[in-house]
Amino acid sequence: MTLPFSPEEADTLFEQFPVFAAKRSQELSKIFRPYIEITDKYARLVSRLTYLLGHIEPANTQDKVVRDLTADVFDFLYESRDLIAGGKLIFAYPLARRAYESLSLLNLCLLEENWADKWQKGKEIPNGVVRKHLSEHPMGEPLEDLKKLYNFFCTATHPNRGMIGERRLGEGNKYVLGMIGIPDIHSIAEYCIIHIELWHWFMLSVTFFYTDKLLSHDPTYLIPNGIYDQTIKEGNLLKKWLVESFSQLEKEQVEIKAQQDRMS
Repeated sequence: MTLPFSPEEADTLFEQFPVFAAKRSQELSKIFRPYIEITDKYARLVSRLTYLLGHIEPANTQDKVVRDLTADVFDFLYESRDLIAGGKLIFAYPLARRAYESLSLLNLCLLEENWADKWQKGKEIPNGVVRKHLSEHPMGEPLEDLKKLYNFFCTATHPNRGMIGERRLGEGNKYVLGMIGIPDIHSIAEYCIIHIELWHWFMLSVTFFYTDKLLSHDPTYLIPNGIYDQTIKEGNLLKKWLVESFSQLEKEQVEIKAQQDRMS
């Protein structure tokens, strides 16, 4: 019996998974180098602040809670970056959603001490409650913006037809596993924009909360036109550029999808 395929070729394809992933990461890192650089700058500043806090005892329960949540947000934002930059967006969603929910809770706890006390005692605080109270606080965030971010991360948390792409296996494509497919630049650009927004919000929040300690022990952190101000400026400019590029990529994505539908 003649087989329609070669088992040996199938084995070779499987063994090349690391090669496919490395090639994709290499190519995408060139395209999204500015995104990688700015998220490194955000992370470096938060890391610097964290190291400072490691030399100062917490003042109270609120301070302790904010430190714990700061470390949690940092780790999840940091680890999700490689997945985003590598085009592995589906796997980045759970990590980035965790970062978003911890970041929302962090902001509520640093703005209202009573919520930090409740959380420290083990009270579960659903993100819907966090969003509601943050939106009502004078220094909080608009409810619409919070919902928009929440919905973005919830979209791919559970399997759904919209997020599980049609890989057309057997309909023109012979192999579709791993990173062999063409990355969706449009979706990666959108994710970069959201990820930068989270880093920006994160850095501003913890810097605000620990301003007094920074001024006392690390005054160069907040020096006018220094690294903090420059990071904010560069982050805003990059986000603006990505948003403008995203609009063009969105049009191209629609055209590609229409072309694929005509061919199927």
